[in-house]
Amino acid sequence: MYQSTVPLESYEDVAESIERSKKELAKVQGERYRETGTPAEIGARQAGLRLQEAASYLATVPTADKALQLVTGEANPYKAAREAAEQNLTEAQKQYAKALLNIGETPTPTPYEKPSWAKRTFTETKKPV
Repeated sequence: MYQSTVPLESYEDVAESIERSKKELAKVQGERYRETGTPAEIGARQAGLRLQEAASYLATVPTADKALQLVTGEANPYKAAREAAEQNLTEAQKQYAKALLNIGETPTPTPYEKPSWAKRTFTETKKPV
């Protein structure tokens, strides 16, 4: 019969290594946030781009054209397109305002607890006489 024992220090060393890795990962994430922004800031930039797109599209939808009115007989043949573009712009404005409220937030990391195997203590066992 064989029995192997691993000293408690080995488990504690592994737990310390995990802690060092966790701190290094947090450092790298912090650098990434400084370079590209937090997820909330990136989302606000994207919402701002969507807002600009919606405003640009609305600006390109023509208003009533007199010549086209004479041909089609409609007062404003672009009315449906303008209403849809205005609705998209309004929605983009709401999303942008909501995204701006989240600026400055950084994700909270998952709490780290020392693994149970690193907390264990060994009791001495009595050897048979």
